[in-house]
Amino acid sequence: MAEIIQAIFITPPIVIARLGGSTTPQEAFKWVDTPNPRGEGETTIAPDWSLTVQADGSVEPFMPEALRFRDGALIRPVCPFLELRALMGEPGSAPATWREELLTPTLLSAHGATLNDLVFQIDARNLKAARRTANPAVGFGTFPPLQVRASDNTQTPILAVSPPTGTAADRMIPPGRNIPLGSFQVMRSRQQPASGSVDWAEAVRVDVIRCRFTPARGLVYGPPQTAQPVTLDEGTFVPVSANRAFLNPNAGWAGFPIGRAIDAPPDTYDGAENRPARLSLGVVDDTCEARIEVNLRLPGPPNRTLTAAANVFVGPPDYAPDRRPFLSLADELNDRAADVAARTNNMSAEDRDTWVEDLFERIYETTSLLNLDRQRNNRAITLTGDQLRPAAIPNDRTTEPTKAMGGRDRLREPLFPQPAPGPNIRLPLTEHAQMRHRALSDLDALRGFVAQHPGRLATLVRKPFESAQGESPEGIGITNMQMPPFMRNSNAGPLTLAAWQYDLLMAWVRSIENPPPPPPFLPLADAEPAPKPMSEAAAARRAEVLARIAAEDQQ
Repeated sequence: MAEIIQAIFITPPIVIARLGGSTTPQEAFKWVDTPNPRGEGETTIAPDWSLTVQADGSVEPFMPEALRFRDGALIRPVCPFLELRALMGEPGSAPATWREELLTPTLLSAHGATLNDLVFQIDARNLKAARRTANPAVGFGTFPPLQVRASDNTQTPILAVSPPTGTAADRMIPPGRNIPLGSFQVMRSRQQPASGSVDWAEAVRVDVIRCRFTPARGLVYGPPQTAQPVTLDEGTFVPVSANRAFLNPNAGWAGFPIGRAIDAPPDTYDGAENRPARLSLGVVDDTCEARIEVNLRLPGPPNRTLTAAANVFVGPPDYAPDRRPFLSLADELNDRAADVAARTNNMSAEDRDTWVEDLFERIYETTSLLNLDRQRNNRAITLTGDQLRPAAIPNDRTTEPTKAMGGRDRLREPLFPQPAPGPNIRLPLTEHAQMRHRALSDLDALRGFVAQHPGRLATLVRKPFESAQGESPEGIGITNMQMPPFMRNSNAGPLTLAAWQYDLLMAWVRSIENPPPPPPFLPLADAEPAPKPMSEAAAARRAEVLARIAAEDQQ
């Protein structure tokens, strides 16, 4: 029986786009091991096959000779491509038997469909202000969602407006105005070249149906008063250019007090740092979250419509492409979707060693970006009771010794007193943390540390979602020095490893701290089999050799 298109899906299902003011998108790259022997254990990046969009909407693959992340002062945006796949199988067959195939115009045609039967829907929203105020009117996005047929290969702008609720006078974005959130484009499929005819023929498919999401430029918008100088804790500045200061000041976002915010973190908007008022300036940015849905109508009988979806998260361009975080989106998904106990118990000792070493390499790479001195200054708790040492660590010059990571912190290692900041050591805690984590990214050094200090790592590493004595119950990120110190998660609580990461790490620690006992001692007779008796020829030969040696000794 002939196969039919049983289902479709978009890959990857989750993508990250990044804002940028340049009109040239960022080329593709991949993580590789560094070729520098002095940088062993650190990640580096290398160019990968990239796509240039031609005037007709088709793509031309190329391999960059070098990677550039900005054009002058303008950062290149990260503009992800998404591709469509089909699952093929006989009618009535079990999903486990379906096979994956690229969704191409040729495949559509073979099943009676055209590009006009394939429709994308893009629903992009920025709901930051709406979440903080519990007021949907100050959110903005595509109302209604944008629709693009796969036969349309033009670049379509994504223009955000206020929700069509209430009166026009209540809307944050006035009628006739919009905030651009980027653009969407379906690429024109072209015939795949023959194998070996071009150098990318085996690496990139150009006949697949793919689309591209291009994020916005990284601009901010506000009400008219934000085009005037504003004085906050950090100085006086003009928040918004005059041509983007058109938002309605009476919509409910401008002047909103931090004390009324209903979600965490409540302090991540312009004006929150301006004590004691801490009122929102009414500024918004052009980041967004977008859901891309695709519907494929297949002719009958019976008529069928297949659907698929992917999610785009647009973030700022402030990232380090050659530094991997110790807690990633993949780690969070694994924590929710995989069998943690089975993974922890079934992983071989060798694989567990590899995983732990990789985790501590990622921890070092994160630490290399962190100004620990500043983080401590802003987010360290004041210690009390049994959190304090009876006396400070000798010769330790860390400021404010009773604050977390100070000289009286019971969690501190007394073998490493810290100097005071000076001309030669401007960030003593930062430099020390980078030195220690660089050393511990080597598995042998880490294994030695764990073996020599039983219980130390379990004490230092914060359990998932754990808070400690004296840490802020309202979750504003004021913490002790448990690892990772003074960093906060998306809800402003202490940042931690995912539960599965923590369990796997502690299982490895226990295997080092409590190694299996050595095999029992066996007597030699039991431990080694008795030698076989010598043959007559071998015995005669041995006697002959021994006799010759004796004769030579007598001479």
